[in-house]
Amino acid sequence: MRSPVDRIAAFVDDLVRNRRPRRFKASADEMQALQGAAELRSVQPGADLPNRDFIERLGRQLRSQMEAPPVHHSVSRRALLRTAGFAAAAGVAGAVIERTIATQPLGQQATLTPDYGTWRAVAAVADVPAGQAMRFTSGPVEGVVVNDGGTIKAVSAVCTHQGCLLLLDAAAHRLRCPCHPTVFSVTGKLLSYQLATPPANLPGLQARVRDGQIEVLVV
Repeated sequence: MRSPVDRIAAFVDDLVRNRRPRRFKASADEMQALQGAAELRSVQPGADLPNRDFIERLGRQLRSQMEAPPVHHSVSRRALLRTAGFAAAAGVAGAVIERTIATQPLGQQATLTPDYGTWRAVAAVADVPAGQAMRFTSGPVEGVVVNDGGTIKAVSAVCTHQGCLLLLDAAAHRLRCPCHPTVFSVTGKLLSYQLATPPANLPGLQARVRDGQIEVLVV
């Protein structure tokens, strides 16, 4: 009998391959994880399938979590399922980012616009003064908000080369990839790289200011 994590991984694999997921009797905890993955799948533009490299990276990520060495403190079954669900959902979101930036002319910046997005507060305006930037995490979305001369902007914090999470160098106003020597500005522009081909600029996220809070449109 397959474990809950195996069932979730198979469900997500069917989703990203445009197959009807196989039925199984899911618990309430599993339903939460599967619902998050299904909602993110719905924002993928068109009927394009993610490429084989992306599927392999997602599989490696899930396997690494399932094969992680045991820890001494206890982990609840609910926490395990939520972790697997968010990892799967983040992978589907990565496919959306890949497809969106692939359609943009070289040098331009795409903007991610989910079909069924929700405005979520990610930082207080007072915490991001002019010229400063701040990293944030909202569900499966990793991003950066920046006060660009009084204008609040937000960009994805996922490298457009292979999907590594970028590190914010606030003093230098740079986002650096820990996987390869690639550097972006905090507004998403590619500044330097040491790759065979230049990766795309970071896609922008829709942002607004409301009641002293910076809100970003996310799934």
